Amino acid sequence: MKNNFLLAAFQIPENFYHAVECYFDRLPKDPYIDGDYRFRAYARYEKKGRKFSRLPHTRFCQSAGINHLVGGVERDFSPLSDSLDDSEELQHLLRSFSEYTLGANDGVIDVHQIRVTCDENNIGSPAPEGIHQDGFNYVGICCLKRQDIDGGNTRIFTDVSGKNLHIDTVLEEDQFIIFNDQRYYHYVSETLSKHKGKEGVRDVFVFTA
Repeated sequence: MKNNFLLAAFQIPENFYHAVECYFDRLPKDPYIDGDYRFRAYARYEKKGRKFSRLPHTRFCQSAGINHLVGGVERDFSPLSDSLDDSEELQHLLRSFSEYTLGANDGVIDVHQIRVTCDENNIGSPAPEGIHQDGFNYVGICCLKRQDIDGGNTRIFTDVSGKNLHIDTVLEEDQFIIFNDQRYYHYVSETLSKHKGKEGVRDVFVFTA
């Protein structure tokens, strides 16, 4: 008899962001979203035992049934920086995610590195596709930076209509949430600039398996 994993949230060690901040600063613009507020990179890793190795770069595609905004589009995101592969920080996050999702099994984990910005004239939209599932078994969101922003609430629903809200929380810096993508739908609300004249920034890694 096996339990079905639903959801977990935990705190990662502090100061991870200092080691990876430069990689977020160099992220290219997401060319599949209108506006200049979203920056993104993508990579896939294969877990064998306790080791995670980068797989050859591929395009990322979701069905129109999963993603109503860009479903069916083969998105060719820029790859994560090669030097991130052996960083203890990313390896730790991959291990943490796989412990809840793959367990002792081998498998493949997709990693999306995303920065969303906003200012006094423009909001940021971390989830422009609305309430959705990603089309995987599990999703993990690790927030590494929240600077000068309000909003950006992580919301977990039990249905796509949004009527049945399960969790409404703000992922603070160094917080990681993992949930069953087959059971839940999720959304992240828009981000607003907290201080006039300052750019707001939200940096996350998103993991799927």
